[in-house]
Parts: sequence; structure tokens; C-alpha cells
Amino acid sequence: MALTAAALWLAAISAAFSAGRDGPSPRGNVGSAQHSDKSGRPARAAASVTAAVSTITITSPRDGGEYERGARLDVRYRCRPGALSERIVACRGTERSGRALDTRSPGANSFTVTATDASGATIAKTVHYTVWWYVNPLRDVANLRASRIDMGVDYSGSGPILALGWARIVLASDHLAGPESCWGKTCVPPPGDWVMYRLLDGPFAGKYIYIVENITITVHTGQTVTAGQPIAILHDASPNLEIGWAAGRAAYTLAAARGHQCACSDPGDWSSIEGRNFNALLTWLGAPSGYITSIPGGQRMPRDWPAIPHQAASGQFGQDRHRVSRPRHRPSRRT
Repeated sequence: MALTAAALWLAAISAAFSAGRDGPSPRGNVGSAQHSDKSGRPARAAASVTAAVSTITITSPRDGGEYERGARLDVRYRCRPGALSERIVACRGTERSGRALDTRSPGANSFTVTATDASGATIAKTVHYTVWWYVNPLRDVANLRASRIDMGVDYSGSGPILALGWARIVLASDHLAGPESCWGKTCVPPPGDWVMYRLLDGPFAGKYIYIVENITITVHTGQTVTAGQPIAILHDASPNLEIGWAAGRAAYTLAAARGHQCACSDPGDWSSIEGRNFNALLTWLGAPSGYITSIPGGQRMPRDWPAIPHQAASGQFGQDRHRVSRPRHRPSRRT
């Protein structure tokens, strides 16, 4: 003989209590506090049963996902009733399934889907994702001219230098000048200005960037900046600006911290793998490429180093995509 609806509810509730909680909740489905009946009053017991037997699956955007600003991403989700619940009559998300997700605004975002069954009981599921954005940090520099690739990439020109992405300023100081023997380690060339920041989102989250030489710093240590925010002013004078990967401590470039600086009078007298790697990122963002002087053997980026999203599939990132020939008369540089 078929079970009555009341018997089904009692069986489900009994199973829920025997599990030692309000009821088994599929990963990501919310607890009973977010359920209600047709009258709008809390329906804790009924909701826990519905949560236990009904499911919401969100495949896009994914929980914890990171997406580039402007990326094309279609929303995908579905709601399914269970054996003990009534049929689903409504399954609605922040955006309709199959439509494009809005990725125009960088930052933290959430996406929620709510399912309602024929009895009026509801269940909801929310995922959280981030939209990131990187910009060409040199796009507003006037008369920008690329120079050599060394521990970073050298440029000349004048104007604002921008934060490449959402970041925290780790060190901003104009008192780090020192002798050539400590350049790229514990000091920098005169006049001694150095800004280092840590990216907070995107594929390079957690990595450090430095800018040094002939800059006026406009931020302070501990400050959080957004992509495209001015952090320094470049002055058109020698030595030229240098920008690249930092190690995250003192005035160490990543190249120097890994022992990849040139073993010669000028520590930047060859094109380190770290400098070439950062050059690839800059050119991907639209900056002019620096030129390679000489390539030292045996240097590789760390095994888990991130790839530029558009190059990850081809494995090109970190290679010398832009082998720009060295000019006939190279500007005099000491770093």
C-alpha cells in the first residue's frame, strides 16, 4: 500500500534527527533559516526536509571562481526535487540560466539561485566569485620609450605610473639609495625611490611588483590601491624607470633573490628570466616591449608560476614572445 504524504514527512524528519542535525544539506545549499512557506512564516521542519531532498546545482559561475573583467561567461544552474519533496515550480537565479554573467565591475560578487516547490517551501544556494582587472601601468606616461630588459624592464618618459591591479603597498620609501653592490637587494640606485606592492586578485594574486628610479611616490606603505590608480610620477631623466617582479622583502628584486642578477659590475647587464617574464606581462597589457641584451642559461621561473590566461593553453607565457632586437646605440644605463 502506498505511503501517505504524512508518513513520508515523518520518515524524512526521523531520518534527519537520527543524523544528529536538522537534516542532511547538500554542499552549498543553505540551512533551514532561509526557508519559508507560502504564508512567509518560517517553516523550519518542512524546510530542513526540503533542503535534504531538493538540490540546486550552479555550474557557472563556480564558487571561488576568478574571472577577468569583460570575460564572456554564461550562467548555468538547475534545481531538482528529491524523492520526498513536491515538484519544483520555480527556479530563479540572480540572472537567468543561459544568459551572460555581468563581469563589467571588478571585485567580490555573489550569485544566488532560489528554488520553490509546489507546497511553497523554498531553498536557496549562493556562490561567491571575483572579477579581476589588470591594466597597463604605463598607459598614461607621455613619450614612453622602452629600453633594456634586465632584472625588470626599463622605460623612459614622464607622467603617472599606475597600479597594475588591486593591490596593497608593502613598501614605499625614498630613502633606499645605496652603493652598486647592494642594488636590487637591500638598496636601490640614487635617488633611492622604491615602491613595492602585492597583487590581491587575478592570476598573479600574491605576487609582488616593484617600481624604482626617478619617481615621486604618491602612496604610502600599507595603503590599498585599485587597478589604474596612480602610485608614482615618473620623471624623464637618467637612470630610467625600472619595473618588474619583486621578492616581497626589503628592496629585493625577484631576480636578485633567486640569484639571477648578472655576475658583473652592473647587476642588470643581462636579461634575466624574471625580467623577460614581466616583459611578457607588460606587452600583453599593451606596453611596448623592452629589448633583450643577452639571455643567461639555466634560468627558469618557479614551477608553479602563473600564466597569462590567454597564453596558458599554448604554454607561451614566460617564453620570449617579443624578442625585440637591441638598438644600434644602447642608452647608457647602470641598473
